[in-house]
Parts: sequence; structure tokens; C-alpha cells
Amino acid sequence: MGVQGLTGILSRYAPKSVRNVSCAAFAAQTIAIDASCHLNKFIYGDEPHAHRHIYGFYQLTRFCDMNNIKPIFVFDGLRRLEAKKLEHAKRERSRRKVKHSLLFEQEQSLRLDNWAEVSDMYDQTGISKESMHAILGEMSDTIDEIEKVEEQQKAPLTDQKAISDEKQFEIESKLTQIAQELRVAIAIAEDSEKYTRTVRDLAKRERELVSDIIVHRSDSLRPALDQLRRDNQAMLQSLEKRSLRVTQRMRDECKDFLQKLGYVCFTCHDHEAEAMCANMGRLGRASAIVSEDTLVFGNSPLLRYFFSKNRQILSIDPIVAREELNLSRDAFVDFCILCGTDFSGTIRGIGPHRALKAIQKYGSIEALTMNLDPRYSPQDTFDYKQARKVFNNLPPIPTEDEAYVPLNTSRAEKRELLEYYDIDPTEVDKKIQNAVLNQSIINHQNWGVNPFLSNTNHLAEQNLLKL
Repeated sequence: MGVQGLTGILSRYAPKSVRNVSCAAFAAQTIAIDASCHLNKFIYGDEPHAHRHIYGFYQLTRFCDMNNIKPIFVFDGLRRLEAKKLEHAKRERSRRKVKHSLLFEQEQSLRLDNWAEVSDMYDQTGISKESMHAILGEMSDTIDEIEKVEEQQKAPLTDQKAISDEKQFEIESKLTQIAQELRVAIAIAEDSEKYTRTVRDLAKRERELVSDIIVHRSDSLRPALDQLRRDNQAMLQSLEKRSLRVTQRMRDECKDFLQKLGYVCFTCHDHEAEAMCANMGRLGRASAIVSEDTLVFGNSPLLRYFFSKNRQILSIDPIVAREELNLSRDAFVDFCILCGTDFSGTIRGIGPHRALKAIQKYGSIEALTMNLDPRYSPQDTFDYKQARKVFNNLPPIPTEDEAYVPLNTSRAEKRELLEYYDIDPTEVDKKIQNAVLNQSIINHQNWGVNPFLSNTNHLAEQNLLKL
């Protein structure tokens, strides 16, 4: 869950609340981690490991270990907030669009392979003017496009090899069939509920390129066809990744893995994991929260990019933010609701900047709506009271100290666990050393001796001793 445009607003109007920090700043502290947020990143990331979600969490634990940070992992449960049903419906529509787009791109891939095969023969032979007209007609080309064919016929043709009538018929038949398939594909791609804009753009590029190939019959167009095939493959890979779904089984598997390694884990039912993290901060169980946007829920610092290869950790302090914006907590919650959250629609025409000015002036959504300019109208889904209820009623957390004591698993069991998931501790430590170094240095001018130049194998041995 996130608040639309919130980080940008805070960077501009409450700059003291946003700062880059070193991971070393949280040494010997307990932080609550929104595990579901990281699970999504691991599942949809580029890591080729067969168990990428497990592998990702193991790397995250080593990152915490190397910084002497004690993590508490909080997972979303099977039962989710009823208030988030609109967001869930939106995500379901997005998944359906990905599903249809993936099938479309798979079919385009086959079609482009066929175009490449037929174009090689076509470059050397050509077809009659009548056949060109017919094939372009199959793709619903315009009169202007047909006129290009007429001009083509007036120009000298490239050398052609003599071929049999049977071969000529084969080429024309294949071109006609592929053209028919392309016409259907272009027509169905116009359905924006099922297909992405990129899919439609690729289909249009295919049509324009194929028309040029048929009309001009030139080897110079082959690079463009090859580029389109590469773009199609890149889109296929992206859609295949996006078609993956995070399941409850994955969450349970990750939780079981982390607990057996000796880390405290909880599951949040009927609410949001980040809300439980915020409550841990409020009740003193954690000093900071690792998530996307927990600022609306509580007072603990929010850490973004906590486990990022190329970005420094961004710390956002909600208390400082409210002070700089001159907003009470209730007013800040209303401001965030106006910006846009998963639990309510917004007011049309009011973005983050207008929302801030409005709440600073009126203090609440009720006062704003009483003085609302007719140009701005609430969406049908604008249920700010429901959103307030979500933000002001945090899920309970375990109160007994025993719940925060990790499982005592033997070293042998931990070794077996890593072997089962094909995780090499030495390889992981090499990666994490670089991540720790990159995030520990804020100002390049202050670089000193690399504190992580110790032998990697020694680090791995220490790691295994802990297991």
C-alpha cells in the first residue's frame, strides 16, 4: 500500500523529515519488516534462483546480520481487509490484462517467426500486383497503402529467381494466412480492458513493418523485423514475470524458513502487515519500520530501499513530517487520504499539492467538502471515513515476551535447510558484502578503508558456525 505522491511532497515541504541514512545507524536495534512487501520484490525480481523468494529472504537476513540488526518479519495473512476490496478488484483486472497480453505476445512471437521465414523467400521472388493488393487487403490496409503498391510496380524490381507456380502459390498462401492472423490480432488488441498499451503499439509496429516488407521487398527492412522480434521477446519475459502470483503457500514457506533460521515472524490477519509493523513501533517492540508507506499508521521512522543494491536507505520520520507541515496526526491522515490510498477513492482534480494546501487551510476533509469548489467532485469510491478507520485502528500484536524469542534450531538442521533450497552461504556473503558497503557510505568524499575487505570465506565460516 502507498500514498500517492507522498514522498515527493515531504521532500519539498518537509525536507527535514526525509534523509539518507547508513544501515550502520540501526546496529543493535530491532526493526519490523513488512515481509509481504519484500516477498513481492523477490518473486518479481530478476534473480534466476529456483527458489528466488527463499533465496531473497536469506540474503535479507544476512544483510541484517552483517549490520547487527535484529529483524522481525510480518507477513500478510489469507484474510485481508474488506476495506481494500476496490484495490483487490483493480489488481485482479490488472492480472487478467497481463494474462490476455501474454497470450497475445506468444502468438505474435510465432507470427514474427513466420514473417521472417517467408520474407527470406519473398525477397528473392516477389509476387504479383494482384497478390499484393489481396494481402494488403487482408490486413485492412487503406487505399493510400494500395497506391504505394502501384508506385512500386513502376520502379525497377530487384533481381528475382525463377520459381515454380507451386512455390509461388506456397509463398502467397503463407503471406495471406499470416496477414489474416495479423488483422484479427490488431482488431482484438484494441480492447483496452484486456490488452496493455505496449501490446497495441507492438501490433501496430508489426502491421506497418509488414506492409513495408510486402510493398518494398527490401533486405534493408530485415533489421527492423529483427528488432521487433527482440522487443516482442522482451515483452514476453516481462509479462511472464508479471503473470506470477504470490500465494499463501509461498508466504507460509518463507515464514517457516525464517523461523527455522532463528528469526521472529508473525502473520497479520484481517489487516495489513505494515500496520502491524507500525503498531510494533508504537508499542516499543521495534525502533523503525521497513516498508513502503507506513507513515499514516504510526510514529516510527519508515525505512525505504532498506535492502537495495544501488540505492541508499531513505528514512522518513512521520513526527518531523507532521511538525514541518504544521498538521496534527488526524489532519495528516486526512491529507494522505486525499492524496490517494488503497482504502478510498479521491476527489477529482485534487492532487497531493492541492490536498496539502486544503488540509492546512481547513484542517479536515469534512471542512474541506463544506467549502469545496464545484470544479472538484468526489469519486463514487471516496469513502474517507472507512479509510480513517483503517489508519486509526491498528491490528493487535503479541504482548508476551516469549512470542519474540526465536526458535532454537540446531546447526545441523539449518545446514540441511540451506542445502534443501540450494543456497550457498559463501556466494551469498559475497553479494551482501557489496550491498552493505554501498549502503554504508553516504558521502563519497568520506570513503575510508573498506571495512569489508576481510576474507569472504572467513565470513562464510562464521556464518556457518552460527547455523
